[in-house]
Amino acid sequence: MNFIVFVASFCLMLIQIVSGRALAPFVGTSVYAWTGVIGTTLAALIFGSSAGGYLADRVGNRKTLGTALALAGLCGLSINFLIIYSAKWMGIGAVPLMIRVIIMSLSAFFPTAFFLAMVTPLAAKLTVTGTPKSGSAVGRLAAISAMGNVAGVLSGGYILIALVGTSTILTTVALTLLILGGFVARESQIWKSTLTGLAVIFLIGSYFLPRICDKETSYYCIRIIDSKNRDAQPVKVLRLDHLVHSYVNPADPLDLGYDYERVYADLMHERYVATSTFTTFFIGGGGYVFPRYVQAAYPASKNIVSEIDPGVTKINQEQLGLSTTTSIVTVNEDARQHLLRGGDAPYDLVFGDAFNDFSVPTHLTTVEFHRLLKSRMNTNGIYALNVIDDARYGRFLASMIRTLSAVWKYVEVDTMADHINSGRNTIILLASDEPISTSTLELISHEEVTTFLQDHLTPVLTDDFAPTDRYLAPVFKDSY
Repeated sequence: MNFIVFVASFCLMLIQIVSGRALAPFVGTSVYAWTGVIGTTLAALIFGSSAGGYLADRVGNRKTLGTALALAGLCGLSINFLIIYSAKWMGIGAVPLMIRVIIMSLSAFFPTAFFLAMVTPLAAKLTVTGTPKSGSAVGRLAAISAMGNVAGVLSGGYILIALVGTSTILTTVALTLLILGGFVARESQIWKSTLTGLAVIFLIGSYFLPRICDKETSYYCIRIIDSKNRDAQPVKVLRLDHLVHSYVNPADPLDLGYDYERVYADLMHERYVATSTFTTFFIGGGGYVFPRYVQAAYPASKNIVSEIDPGVTKINQEQLGLSTTTSIVTVNEDARQHLLRGGDAPYDLVFGDAFNDFSVPTHLTTVEFHRLLKSRMNTNGIYALNVIDDARYGRFLASMIRTLSAVWKYVEVDTMADHINSGRNTIILLASDEPISTSTLELISHEEVTTFLQDHLTPVLTDDFAPTDRYLAPVFKDSY
């Protein structure tokens, strides 16, 4: 029984870790997505444990235990189908993001987790029957269950997702549970034949499921899509999970896809000529669009990119035209960790592109982070970053302005319009201890920024308090 409980608990937590990654291509990795996944697992534990205890007192035998394991396996085989087809169904109408997450989580993962939660009480019944030390036996099973949970979390998050991908993990878990269930309840040949037939049907169907990811890493489901730019030239679209991150023209590094990248280019033209020497630091690599632009437009520049996911760098080299011999230096680690070492500082320009409206690395928003960043920059350096917010809410934007203002003397706002407008928009923030030239930039007036801050009374973000998910929650909800 110890082994059975360990395997069931291992599979339960592995599925919970994998479920967040499996849903990411369709609903992102926001606090809504993880809340839905964790809530689904906890609900399954409540109902599954109760059902398992009820059955244990009435039909607590090996066949019942084996049936629970096998049914968990069958439900596991259906997860890939349910995710893909429920996502397509959700795309038919304007289903709110929270409702979408809940429905997809419940339909795909609840049944498997429910039957797995039945295993421990059923196994406990079989273990304590005829045993005088029932308390010790139950305690030992609980400890073994916790060990399985830990092993499932660690192996899934650190090894298996990046090694084999979510679909393979889910299929392997399901087959493991089917085999284990058949072994435990091995008395009935008809029962085992039925399970085998159903498993074969699901496996054949899995072969025809559409491929979701071109490459799956511990951080992203990465997809490359062929498209055209505004001049009808062919470009590659880089999608990280469900969001378009970059438009890349592998044949022309000077082709900038987003308007905020053109603002960055104008900022550089204000400061430098083609032969200038300077050092830039990029927080986030994505499609390497702007690093490649800087390298091509300013050959004497030194460019360092902090891209936490080596899989993103690799797919840039394989499909998006980033040369393996480029002079762009890539460090595959978190930007804050890299700045703590500071071996390639000081920087003249820093570009922050690690934010989007669905996933904000909170530790890169705080005043402590920005003080560290400033300490690695030249005295006249400029920090430029793009954030996404909606002025109807604006709390994240207001806090970012206040946080930057707590570190730098001058903070400018560029919305690529003549005002801070409503709707989900990309906003550029510029911070420096020197006045920032405005001859080619359309910056929002200081008066309008002051009024905006007065209307949005949010705090400076700190390592102790940075509620970015809460500030951006209404933007998440309105986007879907």
